[in-house]
Parts: sequence; C-alpha cells; structure tokens
Amino acid sequence: MFKIGDFSRFTRVSIRMLRHYDEIGILKPKSIDDFTGYRFYSVDQIPRVNRIRILREMGFSLIEINGLMGSDLDSEQLLSLLMNRKREISEVIEYEKEKLLKVENMIKFIDKEDSNMKYDIIIKNIPTYKVLSLRAIIPAYNEEGKLWEEIQTFAGKNNINGIAPCYAIYHDVGYKDSDIDVEVTMCVNKNIVETDRIKLRELEDVPEMAIIFHQGAFEEMGSAYHALGVWMSSNGYEMNGPTRAIYHKGPWCEKDPSNYLTEIQSPVVKKK
Repeated sequence: MFKIGDFSRFTRVSIRMLRHYDEIGILKPKSIDDFTGYRFYSVDQIPRVNRIRILREMGFSLIEINGLMGSDLDSEQLLSLLMNRKREISEVIEYEKEKLLKVENMIKFIDKEDSNMKYDIIIKNIPTYKVLSLRAIIPAYNEEGKLWEEIQTFAGKNNINGIAPCYAIYHDVGYKDSDIDVEVTMCVNKNIVETDRIKLRELEDVPEMAIIFHQGAFEEMGSAYHALGVWMSSNGYEMNGPTRAIYHKGPWCEKDPSNYLTEIQSPVVKKK
C-alpha cells in the first residue's frame, strides 16, 4: 500500500488532484486510516489512474470519465475510444491547417497590396493574329493546362509550328470560381483543317492594351490584377474586352513557383 504522497509520485498526479478524484468518486483510496485519516492506495490502482490521465488528455471531462470508468471499460473499448478521438483530432488539425493556409495567404496578399507600385504597367497596340483556337468551359482555372496539352498535341500531329505569342483568353465578364470560359490560342502562319474543337480564326487587334508582368505563383496573381485596377482608376481607363495572359515561365520550365512569369493583358479604353 502507498501513502498518497508516494502514490502521487508514482502516478505523476498531484495530491490535490487525487483528493479531488476521491471527492467526485472517480478514484477512491484503497483504504483510509480511521485514526489519522490518511489515504492509502494500492499498486493495482495505477492502471486506473493512467487511464484517467489518458482520457483527460483526449479531452474528456471528469464527469464523462467517471461514467466511462464506472462502466468497467476494458482495453478494447478504450482502444476504440482512442481511435475515434484520433480521427476527430485529425479532422480538427486538417481544418486548422486550412485556416492557417488562409491566414498565410492573407498575409502574402497584404504584403503584395503594400507593394503594388512595384508593378510597371504600359499601354501597347496589339496587332491581329491568325491563331489556332480551342475554347471550352473548364471546371477550375487549374484545369487550363489540359487545353494547352490538347492544342499542342493537335499541332504536333499536324506538323504545325506555333509562333509567339500563345494567348489564354478569359471570356467571362467577371471572375468565376467554376465553369470558366477559357480560350487557348497558338499563332500560326498557314491554314489547317479544323476539327469540332480546334478552329482557325483571326484574333482581333487591340488599339490599347494595358500590360503588366507578374512574377510568382499563379495563385498570387490577384495582386497584379489589383495593381491593374488601381492603375486604371488613377489614369481614367476602363476594361474594354476579355483579359489575355501569356505564360512565359511556369511549371514546365521552373521548379520554383516564385520564378513563374505571366504577362497579363487587358484591353482598355479611356473613360468618357
């Protein structure tokens, strides 16, 4: 038998907490001296203390633990509880990771906002081009690569050498999270036999095209669009057609997303 102080040392539970366990009935001393009132514990109570501690660390309240311990919880039942709690904690961790990522992205966005003036924006006249065109509705922006693969495969099979620039054109009036209307184009200097999906057309000229270069991950291009919007407002311009993009550097040639280089082009016209 162990005095409460010795039992406290063996179980790594404070004397105060052992007394509290006694008061609520979750762990009664093996015996109490009638004369001194000293509490004594036995070695076979140590596993019970360990289970109480584990259940507390799992987040169970003492009231819940009292009910569990009173139901003669065996090892298999405890293991099942542990697995369920592990699953719950894993879900919480994943949820918190998502929140952490959103916070980190917000920090990056704010940093980018503060550095908007670092972007140089120019106005150029863009001539007309004869292009191979593949236009489709895609589920999300990260699906755009499949369109590029399709048009490049078509060009390869038909011995067509693409000429710069190769545009992605975004036809939706506003930003969309899904069902995005995207056209990928490849400049050519000869006629082709069209298919149901790939067409040959003239890409219209644009008298005034605002051009901004973004270096960094595709997911961070919001800062470039923000800078473009600020520039338009400050200089009396408004958008005048679908936005285009030329992907000069990306995952096909750069391992580090910070080295990606995207040219964003937006047709503009002076406000009346």
